[in-house]
Amino acid sequence: MGVAPLHAATILEKSIDVEIRPDGVTERTHLRVRLDNARDFSNWSPYPIALDENREMGDLTASAIQPDGKTLKVSRRDLDTHQVAGEGNLHSSLAVRTVTFPAVPVGSVLALDYEVRERPYFPAGQLSLGSSEPIESLRVAVHGGGAGWRYHMDGTMPGITVQESPGGVTVTGAKLPGLNPPDKAPGLAAEGAMLRYAWGDAGGWDGVGRWFEGLLTPVPRGAEPVRAKARELVAGVADKKRRIEVLTDFARRQVRYVAVEVGIGGYRPHTPQQVMERLWGDCKDKALLLVDLLKEAGIEAYPALARLDPDGRVDRDFPSPYQFNHMIVAVPADGLGLGPDAPVAGGYLFLDATQETGGLAWLQPAVQDQEVLVVRDGRGELVRTPVRHVQEGRRLDVALALKPEGDAAGTARLELSGETGAAFLHLNGGAKPQEVDRVIRRVFGSLLPAGANLSDIRWQMMDGGVPVVTLEAKVSVPALGAAGEGALPPLPVPSMIDLPSSGLLDGRTLPVVETPFASRVTWRVTLPTDACKSEGQDVEVKNDLGAFRQKVAVKGRELTLERATELRQRWIEPAGFPALKEIALAESRTNKRRLRVSCLSPHP
Repeated sequence: MGVAPLHAATILEKSIDVEIRPDGVTERTHLRVRLDNARDFSNWSPYPIALDENREMGDLTASAIQPDGKTLKVSRRDLDTHQVAGEGNLHSSLAVRTVTFPAVPVGSVLALDYEVRERPYFPAGQLSLGSSEPIESLRVAVHGGGAGWRYHMDGTMPGITVQESPGGVTVTGAKLPGLNPPDKAPGLAAEGAMLRYAWGDAGGWDGVGRWFEGLLTPVPRGAEPVRAKARELVAGVADKKRRIEVLTDFARRQVRYVAVEVGIGGYRPHTPQQVMERLWGDCKDKALLLVDLLKEAGIEAYPALARLDPDGRVDRDFPSPYQFNHMIVAVPADGLGLGPDAPVAGGYLFLDATQETGGLAWLQPAVQDQEVLVVRDGRGELVRTPVRHVQEGRRLDVALALKPEGDAAGTARLELSGETGAAFLHLNGGAKPQEVDRVIRRVFGSLLPAGANLSDIRWQMMDGGVPVVTLEAKVSVPALGAAGEGALPPLPVPSMIDLPSSGLLDGRTLPVVETPFASRVTWRVTLPTDACKSEGQDVEVKNDLGAFRQKVAVKGRELTLERATELRQRWIEPAGFPALKEIALAESRTNKRRLRVSCLSPHP
């Protein structure tokens, strides 16, 4: 865990008291923040308090205490409420009550006391404990849990004390440093630790599954318009896998992603008939529509609660629906004739109806290596989605003819698959040709020697099982350097990957979160003489985490360099750092050394 920025406010007191009662939950917050530099005021004012249809504001008092002791109270006109709708949300019941403090100088203290009353949809809650600002005094207490009470600390935060009590828990801490996580850290690291708690009899993942099935019970299913659409789409299609492809393609490409989340609508989908008729919906709307379409086509399918999060994951030791933010579809994979790279785990093929590109073979990386809860037959089955690192591919092929003077010319071809291929498809669908051209030049510029010039740029897109884009260009590289006596100019081969440095791993206690990938680089250089050789530049490292390999060969006048790098895991615990460091060091050291070729004569 890194040290907080030098210029940060200080939280003098942070106290949260959560009272669990039969009619709901009351959360009382006591906060005192000292402004230590000129930027702190804008960071803390306006101060937001999250509300929604099931979470309402109670008492609230706020003031600012100047260094001279004068207290300036926050008036009612400085309180406001704003509706919040994130990207893709047409409407949401999420609201923010904002508290705008009067302008005060550095050294002042902002004081805030407020109460929020909530009627939770599921008997559980969670509170983050840390902050980017240092905390002088922390106290978080939950009480009144009663029967079925349970809690769990997700993450680590040195300096805190946890004290259990019947139906409750109290967390205290003093002189806690601000949090500034290193690169590639889990998202939770910015909060230090999360206190998760629950009560009642809905324990276990089966309980979460039953809760969600209960939410689905009032949703009308099996409407004739939906069944008719399914029959229309698969008419004449006998193969089960092909039926799944057709119906999934309809849900992904014909039903637009738009979120309307009001109250329980944040968890309960709209009716599949509504979604189909208006041709838009959010992730759970699209997923449930796909489940019903598949059912009519004779294909067993189930909703699966998921976490869409590139740097986070579900705490599998504490069952709660609040850890999920996404919904996909699980189809029993047996008998579908799927290839080995299909996103299959636990006997299920996983389909994400919000993906706008790709087929059955591709699952976007943010949903890979995640715990998903397959909801079926009155229970919840926790399954971890697979990692398909080879699909997240980057392949660069460069062919150059090198002159004795050091200039070179030829072609470059770059194939991007998976998430980067999908991103380019999305860009090409909405951007002007000039913008696409600029992006291609920028991408090639990062992978070719400095000063390389591009011309005759072309690209080809394939939105098949895995989204793929191929970029091609003619390349000229001036002034690589003149050949020395008995040698050709050293060739720079820029890296295509961004693995952690040794410094980032040394002494680190937090996991590293990466996007698994497979990268391959091939350079073919036609030399100006056939009396050259390359020695001692082959490298190979391979372990359970991944691999790095470089092979250099000269045959006649053609020099060939091949580099391949693989990373097979997303979430890498400290125990895996030696293996990660081995791969990263091999790649880094090889990349720092220019490719050198010695010849009997510098000229043909």
